[in-house]
Amino acid sequence: MHKSIYKTKNDTDLVEEVKCKNCSDAMKELETRHSGVCFSMIKKYYNALSSVGLDPNEVAKEKDYVMYKSVLNYDATKNIKFSTWVGNQMRFHCLNSMNKINNSISMDNENIKNIIEQKQCLEGVKSINKENYEYIFNILSQFKDKRIERIFKMRYFSDKKVVSWSKIGKKLKISTQTVINLHNKALKFLKNKLESNQFQDTI
Repeated sequence: MHKSIYKTKNDTDLVEEVKCKNCSDAMKELETRHSGVCFSMIKKYYNALSSVGLDPNEVAKEKDYVMYKSVLNYDATKNIKFSTWVGNQMRFHCLNSMNKINNSISMDNENIKNIIEQKQCLEGVKSINKENYEYIFNILSQFKDKRIERIFKMRYFSDKKVVSWSKIGKKLKISTQTVINLHNKALKFLKNKLESNQFQDTI
């Protein structure tokens, strides 16, 4: 049993205890509080994990690893609740596990763009495409510059097939070249992220 004193501490203080003192009691308290978030995320992806031949119960066994990595990478100054952070890290872990097995996301830029352009994934026509879409936009959502998400959504998910860079620039009140630069920056990061399969902090 871990010490009751840790039950009175908030998540941020517990995280610091683990980071600075490698405190096992603080880590146990965080696990007690937030394991449910991890299991809920695994439950959400249960069918998707099974569809690529992964045993969700085996993925669940990696919960403590995900939790520990979440603690090490957590930055309270980003104003993200630790529970939200843990949930996102478990989501990435599930999606990374599926993508390792499935190899469904090609690593070249054109195929990344093709995945984004597959609008049918939003309707759940193909579950793996839906996961790819969610995975990509979860990565994009980590950029501090929220124009990046808007650029991708306007470019690939508008009523028209493809919105021009200039129209996106006018909408966001920035130059066409700035739109292209932001897009290419994010696209390069997506490629690196998909190749590395590593946990990613907020950019």
